[in-house]
Amino acid sequence: MAVYRLPMPHLNAFPDPSVSIVIVSDGRRDALVKTLESLNWLEAASFEVVVVCGPTPDGTREAMAALRERIKVRHCAVRNISVARNIGIAAASGEIIVFLDDDAFPEPEWLGQLVAPYADPQVGAVGGIVYDHTGVGIQYDFAVSDRLGHTDRNWHRAADEFNFPYSSQFPHILGANSSARRAALLDIGGFDEEYEFYLDETDLCCRLIDAGWTIRQLDHAFVHHKFLPSAIRSENKITRKRYAILKNKIYFSIINNRGHHSRVEIVEDALAFIREHTRDMVYNVDHGKLLPADLAEFHADADLALEAGMARGLSGARRLPPPGFLSQPAPFLPFPRSIPRPGAGAYCFVSREYPPGVVGGIGSHIFALATTVAAMGHQVHVITESENHHRVDFEHGVWVHRLDRNLPRVHPPAGVEVPRSAWRHATRVLEEIRRIAAKRPVRVVHSPIWDAEGIAVTQSGEFAHVVGLHTTMRQWLDSHPDKAADTEFMERFGTPMLAAEARLLREADAIHGNSAAIVEEIRARHGVDLAPPRLTIVPHGLIDETGLPAVPPAPLPPGAVRVLFVGRLELRKGVQFLLPALARLMAGRPGLHVDMVGDDSIADAPGGLTFRQAFEAGNAPEDVKARLRFHGRTPEADLRGFYAEADLVVVPSLFESFGLVLVEAMMRGKATIASRAGGMVEIGIEGETTLFAEPGDEASLEAALARLIDDAELRARLGAGGRRRYEARFTAERMAQDVLRLLDEAAGRFAARNRKIAS
Repeated sequence: MAVYRLPMPHLNAFPDPSVSIVIVSDGRRDALVKTLESLNWLEAASFEVVVVCGPTPDGTREAMAALRERIKVRHCAVRNISVARNIGIAAASGEIIVFLDDDAFPEPEWLGQLVAPYADPQVGAVGGIVYDHTGVGIQYDFAVSDRLGHTDRNWHRAADEFNFPYSSQFPHILGANSSARRAALLDIGGFDEEYEFYLDETDLCCRLIDAGWTIRQLDHAFVHHKFLPSAIRSENKITRKRYAILKNKIYFSIINNRGHHSRVEIVEDALAFIREHTRDMVYNVDHGKLLPADLAEFHADADLALEAGMARGLSGARRLPPPGFLSQPAPFLPFPRSIPRPGAGAYCFVSREYPPGVVGGIGSHIFALATTVAAMGHQVHVITESENHHRVDFEHGVWVHRLDRNLPRVHPPAGVEVPRSAWRHATRVLEEIRRIAAKRPVRVVHSPIWDAEGIAVTQSGEFAHVVGLHTTMRQWLDSHPDKAADTEFMERFGTPMLAAEARLLREADAIHGNSAAIVEEIRARHGVDLAPPRLTIVPHGLIDETGLPAVPPAPLPPGAVRVLFVGRLELRKGVQFLLPALARLMAGRPGLHVDMVGDDSIADAPGGLTFRQAFEAGNAPEDVKARLRFHGRTPEADLRGFYAEADLVVVPSLFESFGLVLVEAMMRGKATIASRAGGMVEIGIEGETTLFAEPGDEASLEAALARLIDDAELRARLGAGGRRRYEARFTAERMAQDVLRLLDEAAGRFAARNRKIAS
């Protein structure tokens, strides 16, 4: 009977072991590229990456060839994960070899946590937790396997008691998030290449245990596994081809038996396993998830698998790589991360709307801020809403937590005035931030004042909290007097929302103002003291989108002029003044065309109509109506197309806390017209980037429009000036740097206050 290995001199604990990450990929180029991108955010010392490309000609080889200076690239001519992993081991020179799937994304702390147990020289393999495709549910945590190849998932802890040779059960780790000591892999000869897939890592665990190594199962080191379709797995995650599963199960039961089961028991168990898979295949065919041809192929494969599994298992011969194949790796190639590593701690940004899909100003602002802060090397989490289920995704370097909006409402606690619908969302936000904080420090939370999304964060007092200023409920009520006069609405929603906003303004650790105008407006209307150092004004910035794909609108005749409006069609946006002014201008200018892009379903026009309904039912000439088009909310690519084709952009709002549409237009070198109101006067410069009209003054707006419509040279000059203004003041990089200083100062004040309370 083998016994535990004694620590060997060359296996003494090492504080900073060299690490190789091996990724086997076949037919998943795009997923592989995203997985490689995620490695930029690993909070770990130097590591190398080995990618083994499979035989599917989907462009993976070409994409990896462009990365040869950053990663080791190898090729596998057969679709066999064990062969491919052995090729990866042979190329890897790390003392620890980590295996990651090509459709998986590790959390930033993953690699350091996975490698830490190797300080014990007896540890031969380590595995962590695997989330399923939602990023919330657990695909795999703890399990043990037995000598028949059955895996028991009904474990909720590490199975350390089975870490001894020839145990009837042994700890199991999942290949999508696993690692092994290089010396241990060489000791047992690598992966058994009989396993094309299925039971490959189970066999490895069994052989490591029998060789006297210890397996560690961790309750952390998280990986998110998207579990994408493959050559053997359909879109609905059903395995179509099962020959390898049946054959490998029988082979495993015999080759790893070690006297635990008679051959009769092995055969009976194999037949029961085949019957179980037969029932599953029949069920999926009956329910239209597989084809009858799949079932016919399965029956033929079952006979072949039984015969091959028995023969190869009884032969006692494993299919291991040739001696010496694994022991001559190429020199270590550090993976050069394309972002800096400024330190630990997560920044959490809250916004109910967030790309992809149609978003407004807050969603666009948070996307630009979050992705740019992430690109600076920080760990960033965005908490937003989902149309269906709770899920976590990794997008553009940001962990995006999408919360299920379809949940029962909860009552706010005594002393907290807030609408019930807002409190439901706010409590989910707080719960998700707590979930994030359970894994790493949360440095600070940033949320918008709109909808009081951060009210539960402020009420709890657990995290540093920065509130971003946008349009408030009080300002919204100014442009919706019918709602302000609606007693039921005010009692149910308006008044408690005003109270929640006031509390956020009073109690937040810092206030992020995007313009002096919004600060003054809120200070005057809410009676709240907003002053430095708690207040910092940082204008919004935007990622330069001029090179992104765009879907252009229908082309116009030569010589036509296209005017663009972007925003919600509501009173506050000044649409009631814009539409009549445009109708008059268009009546005398047959080459003038207008695109109205934005939510046109808001019933803000007289008679309870939308502005679109009112205009289309109005008395404007039919040719004018044909040239003034309402497009509603559009996808981002379509919106970029409208901007690209516009000759000028008009923003007639009665008030804007900032005026993001102006920056979007200037970024694209477009001439702009804006109301002399709110933050817009801090963005545009009269006569250099923008023509200003007086807010709510239809004649002033019409005059500015006429001037710019009729003067192509002026449009060109203002457009060029707008682009210069964007580059000097409104880039996402400039915004992110300034906001980070604000966030860090708020976190510092929060920590100092807590230390003072504790003392």
